Amino acid sequence: MTRTTLPAAVALAASTALLLTACGGGGSDSSDKIQSSATSTTATSTPTTTGSPTQAAGPGAPKFDLPSGITTDFKGFESSDPKKQAILTDAKYAALSILEFEAKVYAKETPNFKRFWTGERGAAFADSIIAQGKGGSVITGAYPYYKPVVKTIQGGNVSVQYCEDQRKAYAKDSKTGKVTVTKPSLSDFRSWTLLMTKSSSGEWTVFNHSWVQGAKQCQVA
Repeated sequence: MTRTTLPAAVALAASTALLLTACGGGGSDSSDKIQSSATSTTATSTPTTTGSPTQAAGPGAPKFDLPSGITTDFKGFESSDPKKQAILTDAKYAALSILEFEAKVYAKETPNFKRFWTGERGAAFADSIIAQGKGGSVITGAYPYYKPVVKTIQGGNVSVQYCEDQRKAYAKDSKTGKVTVTKPSLSDFRSWTLLMTKSSSGEWTVFNHSWVQGAKQCQVA
């Protein structure tokens, strides 16, 4: 599936300069690999995933209202280093908050999305998801995430890069419930880069982001 939220070319244009500065050119984002969404109701496939994480573990952890048709699987989001684990956990919550937001039609930001996505970039992303829902398109299916890499950048902030496999992710008509499926391809593999900062509450929140659609480094069998 190709998500229609915040067209990738727009996301990249808004953040490439910052990412190159912040990550020392080490990121995998490349504009020649970006592909905009062909339709808002296409879908594709992925490997088997775990059950829908409607509630995360730990004190103060967010609860996610994911429909039963959505499953997720996070591989490699564990670390023996407490700081790195906190970053990976909040990056996971940020990813889950997107799925929760895209799974239903909302007129405003969900509390979880607002909690983990901040600033102008977060607001623009939220607007695109709201518009997608108003257009009648929501999501369903399986969403595996894997190969997370955490890097420290200037100002005490961090970048988190990870892969997403959308081969079994589907777009669904919110009114009819019809799911549209397309043939799996390289375009279903997406590389995300989140720039995160520590909030006053101690959580790591996303202040900028980009993605590459059709990321070869994320391709799995």
